[in-house]
Amino acid sequence: MSLLRPQVRVALRYLRLPIRPPHLRAVHVRLPRPSLLHIARFASTTPIPRLCPSCSQPLPTSLPACPSCSSISPLPPKITHHDLFGLPYEPNPFVVDLSTLKKRFREAQAACHPDAWASKSSKEQDLAHILSSRLNEAYQCLLNPLPRVEYILEQNGVPLSETEQVEDLAFMAEIMEAREIIDEATPENKAVIDELIQMNDENIRETIQTISSLVSEEKWLDVKAAAIRLRYLQGIDRAAKQWMDTHT
Repeated sequence: MSLLRPQVRVALRYLRLPIRPPHLRAVHVRLPRPSLLHIARFASTTPIPRLCPSCSQPLPTSLPACPSCSSISPLPPKITHHDLFGLPYEPNPFVVDLSTLKKRFREAQAACHPDAWASKSSKEQDLAHILSSRLNEAYQCLLNPLPRVEYILEQNGVPLSETEQVEDLAFMAEIMEAREIIDEATPENKAVIDELIQMNDENIRETIQTISSLVSEEKWLDVKAAAIRLRYLQGIDRAAKQWMDTHT
């Protein structure tokens, strides 16, 4: 019998533990709850004009790039990632229709892709590069739950740094045991890694659901704690899948 087996049983027992409510977990840095005025200031947006300012024709996307008269303009200030794709920020900015996001990204990218403005003036080409870069940044952020919640936290005055950790010892024991299993696993332990991935995926789904509920309630410090947990769980997911790629 492999020497890994006892460790596997212990770790799988840990990984079967349900994720406890976020209010039971803490982060190292305790920030004061932002005031409603502070939240409103960070979450305020400036609507993107729906008509071209040059020819008054309807714009095909949320970007100020018009194919009718070949004009392109800078983005208004304080535009959110959601605004760029015409996605609702209220009532819950964490809830994003991914099929709509992908469709509108393709449409917007076609409207502002630098190749489409290659024959225009250098100023217009520069604007196209700026719009395209901002569009890609916003798309990648909204596409994935972790950068999405990090962005929402920043919008509401509760930024999440790379060094913050949870203080929940049981949760950290789960993470450490899972990493130990992955690091010490041999090709004979493929079934164990498969099961670990499945359990970790379930924990990720539960954490994402928790984040969505907390965002809707504007419990930003609890959202932050849940986002940190999601960061750890996604780290386990990457490590386990990298192991599978290496050993299959």
